[in-house]
Amino acid sequence: MGHHKSVRQGGRLNEMPSCAWREHLVRYRRPMFGAERSRATALVVSFCLFMAACASGGTVNSVVDSSAQPDPTAVDAAVPITEAVTTTVEPTTTTTTIPPRSALECASDIALEVRLGQLLFPVVVQSELATAGDLAERGLIGGVVVLGSPTAAIADDIADLQARSMVSPSIVAVDEEGGRVQRLDALIGAIPSAREVAAQLTVDQARILAQEHATEIAALGFTMNLAPVVDLDNGGFIRDRSFGVDADAVTNYAFATADGIRDGGLTPVVKHFPGHGRGIDSHTGLPTLPSVETLRESDLVPFVRAIERGDLPIMVGHLVVPGLTNGKPATLSSEAINGLLRTELGFDGLVMTDALNMDAISNTVNNAEAAEQALIAGVDLVMLGSLAETEATIEQLSDAVRSGRLDEQTVNESLLRVLDERQIELCSLPPELLPAIGCQPGVGGCSAG
Repeated sequence: MGHHKSVRQGGRLNEMPSCAWREHLVRYRRPMFGAERSRATALVVSFCLFMAACASGGTVNSVVDSSAQPDPTAVDAAVPITEAVTTTVEPTTTTTTIPPRSALECASDIALEVRLGQLLFPVVVQSELATAGDLAERGLIGGVVVLGSPTAAIADDIADLQARSMVSPSIVAVDEEGGRVQRLDALIGAIPSAREVAAQLTVDQARILAQEHATEIAALGFTMNLAPVVDLDNGGFIRDRSFGVDADAVTNYAFATADGIRDGGLTPVVKHFPGHGRGIDSHTGLPTLPSVETLRESDLVPFVRAIERGDLPIMVGHLVVPGLTNGKPATLSSEAINGLLRTELGFDGLVMTDALNMDAISNTVNNAEAAEQALIAGVDLVMLGSLAETEATIEQLSDAVRSGRLDEQTVNESLLRVLDERQIELCSLPPELLPAIGCQPGVGGCSAG
């Protein structure tokens, strides 16, 4: 057994030539003949090749040497030889899909003061647009309403405001109803009143007139026209600003006008919910309308049709409605807006106030208090009566949110409606804008709300 010990030492193969042990084993086994010898030879050769490959770190695909194949004519010579197969296992990768953030989640990232500022669009005259640009640059207003009689420089002034706006485009609105309510007639010419349009033009002609006029307004840089009026002419101060007394006729002409305004590149706004065709002028006092039951039969009809249409912002008037607003103007009444307009009539679009500097409001509350009440009531966009009161209003609204008087979710939902009307996707704002929005040191610190 001395030769056997020379083959293995310590339980492993000795360092002899790679296949010398094959012949050693063959010499010391009993004699074999025929098919038996062929099978033994093949097995030994296969094992030799396998061990040689392992010693060199290689991979064996076949362990049969053609020179060692048995004689195919021998009995039982075709012994199947198993091939060694190399299998590669690919690493497993697990991918977790993170759902996109909702718009409301994105809204929460913006500084509270900026969110609130985007819900304000104060009235201004042309000379105040530079100051408005300062506020827009800090995100503290969502736009302006231009009053007075602008000059030809208005286009450059609006362009400068837009260039400076943190959240762009800002709303730049104007009252261009026609007749006695026009701001730009010195620049682009006058158009007839609503009453004259209904009396002299077909519905199609009314749309074409509104489109042509809106195109000229948009060329100056305006983005919104606070028209058409859908109030019925029921003997109140509205008179010729209305298309008539018949609800169907008023609706048809108002919708044609709204279509023309939109086709001309502006956002139209129907006004003054729930109907200002009765009562005194809200610029000089607080009108009281008939009961809400009476309004349902006539004055509310065009608004209901506008809600069914679904694509028109609605301006709420400073109007007391017995049985609905509990003595408050509809602008500040949750029963009128959250209750009647949103819940009962199902309107989920943009709601704005009339100007808060009108006597119907300013005789009882200041701009900041009125803005808070309006947002709580369900308004999205507040028409402040003075640019100078913007920052004081934001401070009051911020306190209202932090103290719980004004729900932050309500603010975020209004923000989304306002930005949607401006065709701004909150979650798609440019990355370079987000850090600026996220921190506003000018008002209330760098709080994110």
